[in-house]
Amino acid sequence: MKISFDFDDTLLWKRAVFDEDGDFDYVETVGPNPRVLPILKRAIAQGHEVYIVTSRLSRTLDDVKYWLGPEEWGVLDGIKEIIFTEGRPKQPTLMALGVERHYDDDPEELVGLPEGVGILVSPHPSWLEKKTLDERLLRAVIRSVV
Repeated sequence: MKISFDFDDTLLWKRAVFDEDGDFDYVETVGPNPRVLPILKRAIAQGHEVYIVTSRLSRTLDDVKYWLGPEEWGVLDGIKEIIFTEGRPKQPTLMALGVERHYDDDPEELVGLPEGVGILVSPHPSWLEKKTLDERLLRAVIRSVV
């Protein structure tokens, strides 16, 4: 089976930090998503073709490899390919690869995928501390399955 994972906020959790008024201030890297990293490790152990498909720019390859590598998560050797969409939607890449399951925190990245392929990942709990949830985040929280 071909399985892919988004990187930021799916595998690498980022925490939202809000000021004293409850307004968004900045994002802080937390580390691995404890719900999704085990799924990635299990997929590798079971012999699936595992891809990282991220909308990041390719110039961040070293950063992505750092997290996937032996000093952090130890899964880099099990990843078939790391693909950067350079800010473009992931759906065409996922379809061209023939991905059968894709994990992503952005519901818009799952639009257009065949039923059952896209799995929406919950955001870091800190995003729920915001006093007023924007529509995109609210949809992500309501539809979360991981």
